[in-house]
Amino acid sequence: MAHDRWVTHSGEESGRPTMLPMPGVPAAPPPGASAQEVAPSASAMRRVLRRARDGATLNVDEATTLLQARGDDLADLCSSAAKVRDAGLLAAGRPRAVTYSRKVFIPLTRLCRDKCHYCTFVTVPGKLRAEGRGAYLEPDEVLEIARQGAELGCKEALFTLGDRPEDRWPEAKQWLDERGYDSTLDYLRAMSIRVLEETGLLPHLNPGVMSWEEISRLKPVAPSMGMMLETTSTRLFT
Repeated sequence: MAHDRWVTHSGEESGRPTMLPMPGVPAAPPPGASAQEVAPSASAMRRVLRRARDGATLNVDEATTLLQARGDDLADLCSSAAKVRDAGLLAAGRPRAVTYSRKVFIPLTRLCRDKCHYCTFVTVPGKLRAEGRGAYLEPDEVLEIARQGAELGCKEALFTLGDRPEDRWPEAKQWLDERGYDSTLDYLRAMSIRVLEETGLLPHLNPGVMSWEEISRLKPVAPSMGMMLETTSTRLFT
């Protein structure tokens, strides 16, 4: 009878699995603790910086220690990071070459259903009216921005927008209804197609939270999509 085989940390076969450690999040500092009380010791910092210079793989605790690097320690850390970067580029066959893609910024709408108070992008309908702007960019405005970007050598159209503003703002829903769109995502898809076909720019979409079906519908017209994730800390879950 055949038995399942497993590989241990050392690479040897074993008849039972080796439990790998679960990644963890460093514990929060005690309430009221000062920066000095939670800062690593000088010897701990020197040890981790030495391991970084040697190219060692750092664990979570060591990486957390490096978050406190300042002054000469920070310069030391940056030097080690640069060596890792350069080695990776060399291994990829493009030494000292950092690639990038030129994008033109298309703010399809600055309305959003959320209330993230740190956000400086989102606004409200009243302010848009005061500025003489609509709830969304009109198709001609979208294409004009895209054409200008293409003329300047851009390769991508970065669509930025709020998350489903029609769920919160009647003005957004009315704007979409009057133009025959069921949702912001429907309008985004239509504009992505036009930009792609009429300017050749590749749409990159940042439309917020989407279902799998919605992502699948946008995928054929957008080579890339993104979402800004502020944190994964469960301490902030409410």
